[in-house]
Amino acid sequence: MKLEQIKILFQDVDGCLNPEDGEGFGADASWEPSANQIAMLEAIDGAVDASHLEHFVINTGRFWPICQNFAKYLQTPKLRYFLLEHASVIYDRVEDRNLDLVQMANDCGLPDLAKRYANLDTMEQLLSWYDAEGQAAMEAIFGGNMARLDKDCNLSFDFPANADPATVQAAIESLARESLSAEAFAQLEFCRSDSFIDVLPEITKMDGITLLSAHLKIDLTDALAMGDYLNDLSIFETFEQVICPANAHPRIIELAQSKGPSGHVSPHSFGAALIDFLK
Repeated sequence: MKLEQIKILFQDVDGCLNPEDGEGFGADASWEPSANQIAMLEAIDGAVDASHLEHFVINTGRFWPICQNFAKYLQTPKLRYFLLEHASVIYDRVEDRNLDLVQMANDCGLPDLAKRYANLDTMEQLLSWYDAEGQAAMEAIFGGNMARLDKDCNLSFDFPANADPATVQAAIESLARESLSAEAFAQLEFCRSDSFIDVLPEITKMDGITLLSAHLKIDLTDALAMGDYLNDLSIFETFEQVICPANAHPRIIELAQSKGPSGHVSPHSFGAALIDFLK
């Protein structure tokens, strides 16, 4: 894989943009990056700006009110688009708006994607149920505060300290199955990131990559994706060219290695892996 052949890089946030000591980013709108984090973000910004990339796209499960707190340190004009909420939202920073993804998919001749994006109303049902009943039911099982993040198209909440993440994930899946129609439940994906449970619509980060690449008229052979955790599985299982930092989950490292020259496992961790690759 040669960087000069890559036109667009889809970049994960958590686990991939952190400073070398792994200092984690906050998960609420009041959070501000530390001086250590700002230094890494500014170093990444300079490396992206000096690279051959045409587009640098943030690809994350986070939502915009949180992303904007670190995005202000990434000022390169190559960063216009943000795939948010596991690609259920695409935010255009230049136009300051979320794009109409159903219309975009139809315009790009991707009817299957248009159909899946049209199913986001299922998430409205799920979010309404969680606010009315689901949160209280989960808190009765595990205790603590399990309020969801203020996302539009994902159900995301932190799993309690000392709770087994797999058990928490199984519990929300069981409750949702009992409360939603079989058709609505079939459109949901249950997964987890480092500290959050995420319930997603029938949309993956790979869908966002496919849609935005088509919108920008960039062939996927000229695209690269960077990720580190299990919520990037859809990318690392199906995408041709991937990169992960040394701190990535073992399954992600395994998948990157399985792609031969098209998969790169950096000897560096967190944001240092991206800077090393771009240089």
